Amino acid sequence: MTQKTPVRYYEVDMLKGLACILMMIGHAIRVQMPPPGPIDKVILYIMDFSGPIFFFVSGMNVMTFLERNRNKAGFAAGKFYLASAALLFVLGYTYNINRASLGIMDIFQGVAMCTVVVYLLMRARIPTWLHFVIMAALYGLYLVFRVRLELNQILPGFTELKASIPSGADFMHPAMQEAMKTLVRDLGFGRRLFFVHFGVLAWISYFYMGALCYRSVTTNEKVAWRWAILFVVLCAGAPFLSLGGIFPHMFLDSYIDLMLRSIPSYVFLTLGGAGVAYLVSRRLYRGAVNYKNSFGRWVAARLELLGQESLMFLVVHWWMISTVMLVMRIINAPAQLQGQPLWELNVYARSLIVMLGVIVLVPWLAKLRDRWSRASAYGLKVGLFMFGAIVLAVMMVMVAPPLAHYLTYGSSLGFAFLYPYLRGRLRKRYTQQIAPAPAS
Repeated sequence: MTQKTPVRYYEVDMLKGLACILMMIGHAIRVQMPPPGPIDKVILYIMDFSGPIFFFVSGMNVMTFLERNRNKAGFAAGKFYLASAALLFVLGYTYNINRASLGIMDIFQGVAMCTVVVYLLMRARIPTWLHFVIMAALYGLYLVFRVRLELNQILPGFTELKASIPSGADFMHPAMQEAMKTLVRDLGFGRRLFFVHFGVLAWISYFYMGALCYRSVTTNEKVAWRWAILFVVLCAGAPFLSLGGIFPHMFLDSYIDLMLRSIPSYVFLTLGGAGVAYLVSRRLYRGAVNYKNSFGRWVAARLELLGQESLMFLVVHWWMISTVMLVMRIINAPAQLQGQPLWELNVYARSLIVMLGVIVLVPWLAKLRDRWSRASAYGLKVGLFMFGAIVLAVMMVMVAPPLAHYLTYGSSLGFAFLYPYLRGRLRKRYTQQIAPAPAS
């Protein structure tokens, strides 16, 4: 019997890789960023399409998993998917430690929970119109919370809390730390789980829409134009959705807005933009292997690889940003001691350095992971390394906080090395060997 060659979804990988690049540039720019000018705001808003595209494509990944595994003999696809999501949710807290986000849902908890909900919904035999009703209801729950919060009905003084952080949303601004402490302390666990940062209700519309669009256009290519109209209408309607001035029109000025960014104008514009990006790439993109130009093939291949290795990317890009900032701190140490002006690296030059580092490191680390994972007791060794990195970080936190933070990359990098290995073990666990039929 001939074994089927695994299907590659080139446009899916490429789009997720593109989202990774936009995310990396946005994060690299926002660290210790001066107040942004008009051009900076345009660039930042373009970068803010990264999360929506990433999650839209993650919804499509749910459907590609269903396509490949729904009727696979001997494979308990549902149990495997739920167990993998639970593993991602728990191990993802090593990333939360590094990002100082233990009190809220960060990206790995959000992806785990949203993909599970979408997976269960897309497995159900319900009509498409009902899917849209469910999606609208889920976003409606978020919107009710967000309006009440903006009107100071949930957190008295929320308006002043937002105003305490200057425009530009610099990740390192001292007021941001205090504002986030207040938000985490006063909202409670349930609201943080569903609404804040990567909470389920804040982002599930992107996953859900991505899954629905993918299933629809791959089943019947002729309906793509209907989706195109929907996405264009969403984009066109975005500027008119400030709801009487309750929400910012377009640019998210405050860091708090980034933590609670799923306001109507942002959702409509970025959801429509993500959908248009998918339809265009589906129409025009044919994969790196089909590029005749060597440079175009290299760029496309790198984007696809980043899409396939998005977990490794999410850890490595922050590691690179922290490394660049640490080098700048070391260079400026003598000037700081002498009270002289500090040398500052242009934020766009910094993002370029980070990009080059990520493009080199992610493929290399992925190959290293794949080679090491064949060694005996690999999971135990990586687990011990992660534990040791956290212990060292705790020991250093009072002595040298920047070094302690840098040491936490050991545990999050270990997570990027360990999760694919454990997911492979889970696949084996939930796969039964089918005995061949006896020869007649």
